Amino acid sequence: MDEQQKISDNKPPPIARFMFSVLALATQILANVNVIAQTAETINLSPPAKVRQIRIPGDILIGGVFPVHSKSLNGDEPCGEIAETRGVHRVEAMLYALDQINSQNDFLRGYKLGALILDSCSNPAYALNQSLDFVRDMIGSSEASDYVCLDGSDPNVKKQSQKKNVAAVVGGSYSSVSVQLANLLRLFRIAQVSPASTNADLSDKNRFEYFARTVPSDDYQAMAMVEIAVRFKWSYVSLVYSADEYGELGADAFKKEARKKGICIALEERIQNKKESFTESINNLVQKLQPEKNVGATVVVLFVGTEYIPDILRYTAERMKLTSGAKKRIIWLASESWDRNNDKYTAGDNRLAAQGAIVLMLASQKVPSFEEYFMSLHPGTEAFERNKWLRELWQVKYKCEFDIPPGTKGTRCEDIKQSTEGFNADDKVQFVIDAVYAIAHGLQSMKQAVCPDDAIENHWISRYSKQPEICHAMQNIDGSDFYQNYLLKVNFTDIVGKRFRFSPQGDGPASYTILTYKPKTTEKKRRMTDDEGSPSDYVEIGHWSENNLTIYEKNLWWDPDHTPVSVCSLPCKIGFRKQLIKDEQCCWACSKCEDYEYLINETHCVACEQGWWPTKDRKGCFDLSISQLKYMRWRSMYSLVPMILAVVGIIATLFVIVVYVIYNETPVVKASGRELSYILLISMIMCYCMTFVLLSKPSAIVCAIKRTGIGFAFSCLYSAMFVKTNRIFRIFNTRSAQRPRFISPISQVVMTAMLAGGQLIGSLIWLFVVPPGWKHHYPTRDQVVLTCNVPDHHFLYSLAYDGFLIVLCTTYAVKTRKVPENFNETKFIGFSMYTTCVVWLSWIFFFFGTGSDFQVYTVLQITDSQIQTSSLCISISMSANVALACIFSPKLWIILFEKHKNVRKQEGESMLNKSSRSLGNCSSRLCANSIDEPNQYTALLTDSTRRRSSRKTSQPTSTSSAQDTFL
Repeated sequence: MDEQQKISDNKPPPIARFMFSVLALATQILANVNVIAQTAETINLSPPAKVRQIRIPGDILIGGVFPVHSKSLNGDEPCGEIAETRGVHRVEAMLYALDQINSQNDFLRGYKLGALILDSCSNPAYALNQSLDFVRDMIGSSEASDYVCLDGSDPNVKKQSQKKNVAAVVGGSYSSVSVQLANLLRLFRIAQVSPASTNADLSDKNRFEYFARTVPSDDYQAMAMVEIAVRFKWSYVSLVYSADEYGELGADAFKKEARKKGICIALEERIQNKKESFTESINNLVQKLQPEKNVGATVVVLFVGTEYIPDILRYTAERMKLTSGAKKRIIWLASESWDRNNDKYTAGDNRLAAQGAIVLMLASQKVPSFEEYFMSLHPGTEAFERNKWLRELWQVKYKCEFDIPPGTKGTRCEDIKQSTEGFNADDKVQFVIDAVYAIAHGLQSMKQAVCPDDAIENHWISRYSKQPEICHAMQNIDGSDFYQNYLLKVNFTDIVGKRFRFSPQGDGPASYTILTYKPKTTEKKRRMTDDEGSPSDYVEIGHWSENNLTIYEKNLWWDPDHTPVSVCSLPCKIGFRKQLIKDEQCCWACSKCEDYEYLINETHCVACEQGWWPTKDRKGCFDLSISQLKYMRWRSMYSLVPMILAVVGIIATLFVIVVYVIYNETPVVKASGRELSYILLISMIMCYCMTFVLLSKPSAIVCAIKRTGIGFAFSCLYSAMFVKTNRIFRIFNTRSAQRPRFISPISQVVMTAMLAGGQLIGSLIWLFVVPPGWKHHYPTRDQVVLTCNVPDHHFLYSLAYDGFLIVLCTTYAVKTRKVPENFNETKFIGFSMYTTCVVWLSWIFFFFGTGSDFQVYTVLQITDSQIQTSSLCISISMSANVALACIFSPKLWIILFEKHKNVRKQEGESMLNKSSRSLGNCSSRLCANSIDEPNQYTALLTDSTRRRSSRKTSQPTSTSSAQDTFL
């Protein structure tokens, strides 16, 4: 009902003062009677001493169900202690919202909202029984004053009062209460808006078709808790939930989301409000922590009712023997049921068990105007007296008594006013106010649709001239129509300035504030009792909204570098895979992958393709040919040594050539066969140059030269040697007096060219059949070698011909080893061939031996190809060095240091005689002619000596000449 209007606000004009005075007097009397009637109605509707409900008059009633009292532990009494924050604060939040709405005269065109508020006592069964008052008028009951009994006959209705049905209900708070309440209200199609129930099942419109709430579903809360666990890498957690709908459904939602994110539940504990249940659950939790290890389910997810948490904390502190400074082994990850304003949570040792807890709180803002309103409540004011529960709260909170005479021993409650110090309004005050405003906005929209012209005038004359009436549609609201078409479609700016609207399922916006309990000190004794529950001990560490998680790490209870570990097994090192234990997703052993394998996932290793190698993080492979392609490098030791030998050989060979050119007309140079000598020297330079070809990066040109140049250089070298030895053999072993054929210098060059040309033609045909190119060779999995496109053993085919020439040269060197001393150049050729055979045989065994064992080379970060190439270069240089040293060094010694031997002799009988004795086994014709004619054999003999020798021997002349005699 409205407040009493004052007549003085509308005084008539002076002209009609008399008439209006009479009318004013009558009106004042009527107003006083109306006020008395209101007071009588209020007194009649007031509950008895044990208040279970309050009624606020109004044109349209809104129901309210709040846990004003906690659940009683005594079976004889349904209600326990009074709850200030979750109970009284929420009741006053609803009354405050009604006052704000009723103060806006244009909001409902003069309609005033009243309330019927019930106490659920945190008990679903009791709340269901209380809620029958919401439907009592609808099922036929009436007020007792409506009937008058006359002389014992059946009562006749004296006055039919206007029924005021409940348009909608705000509540309940606990999900279990809301479920029971929704099951009742749906039968009578009464809309319900809860400011606190988060049970996920309440979003099911098939079961709760008239239920809405200004808070989000527990599904969102579970998503937020799972994302927090993922953020801190907690993959192995324990779950404790209460044996009620809130706990069981919240636990189910958490387990569903945890499975999606790969989080395992180490232990599930379903607890009841019994000491035995608490003790057993805490014991199981502590045992599961594996104190001897650094792993275990140290994070415990809490989905329990508010009244369970203090006992859980107390038993945990006792079982774990927590002391100040001791290592904290349990980190609570609690749902929004954790009441941060409850002093019992942090009393005594509970403080030690609670520290570090991460608590979700529905993202709500303080309402300063409500806090100011609540602090203004004190005994004697109208706002205080309308809520009879405030009297009980004053008596319990301040230990005082009402209605005691002044001066009596004891504390009078009437003298106590609240203090702002330590005051903290309930977290869900905003949601209670939002619920009332949502219903009011829905009623406003409905009234504009069904009763657009209906209004209750506020003018004092019309207001008190008759009983105001509201239209029939608003008096008998169709709950289904109101819920679907008006309530769910509200969209308004709430009291804290945010836009509010329901989801299609009737849920409120999903947004959470994340707090941690971070006490300033862990001392058991504090100076002030109120400080133990100080809200400053709860620090905001982040927020979550629609899958968007933000964490302020600097505000965490622990150091950011020492985040608590809650896992079953520690992560495997790089290169190790998880070997799951009994298909347990979060528990595993680590086994090493092969060096050439990478991880396609956490449990499977896969080998990289040939020529690829795992990256450092083992999550993929990279191409070895791009970053680690191996081939002979010029700066490598395996290249420097062969190059030094080749350069020295080239310099030495050029020196010999220069000396031969300077002394080209001397007897020693002539006697050595200048044409073949120059061929030999050029062939040696070609051999030395092959080192640089072999050490170059493989390409088409390099591979072509490699396949032709080495064989051709060796064929030139050993073809010339073969021609030398063969010619000497034919000269000294002929049985005929006729001169041997093809022993002239030109014939020697032609024969050498023919022998070397065969090798060159064969190599060119090979290049045409198999074009030169390069390829990648994979001696081991971690090596990629750039080589020519033909196998190494194919390369040996080109050297087979050279080996054949070496064998021939060696054979003829052996056959000519006993020629006369002055013709014994074949002896040095033999030395060269013997050494060459040893070098080649050693190289062949070494070349193939390096291809069978890579362990040593792998350790040294070199390949068998590098070793083979280096050995081949050295072998080629050594072959040329042997020929250079054995064949040309004796001649250079005479040319440079024994020059007296490099001239024609004037007196040479003794030499000739010695030579004659040495030629006893040669044909007389050949020997005589060889002495008589000046040629390469007798180049160092004087003409007179040759003539005397010719007369003494009396042998026929011969045109044959023995070539290449070394003096």
